[in-house]
Amino acid sequence: MAAVVAGLMQLIHSAFSLSVATWSWAAFGFFFTLNLLIHFLSESMLKSSQKSFLTFMYGSIAMRFIFSIFFIVIYLMVNEVRDKIVIVNFLFLYLLFTTFELYHLVTKLRTEK
Repeated sequence: MAAVVAGLMQLIHSAFSLSVATWSWAAFGFFFTLNLLIHFLSESMLKSSQKSFLTFMYGSIAMRFIFSIFFIVIYLMVNEVRDKIVIVNFLFLYLLFTTFELYHLVTKLRTEK
């Protein structure tokens, strides 16, 4: 999935003749690392009980949102020039990875029933 997202990100930027900013790749790395961590922790939570798994997944969605706000705030504080492409790319990645996480949640719950 991550390779497809990285390729899609590069394709969109090349279609509009834009270079991919370092912050866009940092956002991709941020979400990729966060998803890996959530995946491995959710696997262990799923083995314990379904209630703890659901609590963990709801908490992970909230933490992703909070960490995303921190990332945007850091970007806005560090950069003097506000690049709208980076912000749009970040929001696209946020929605994409959150959708993937919710899909992961639904498929795990279906296999338990």
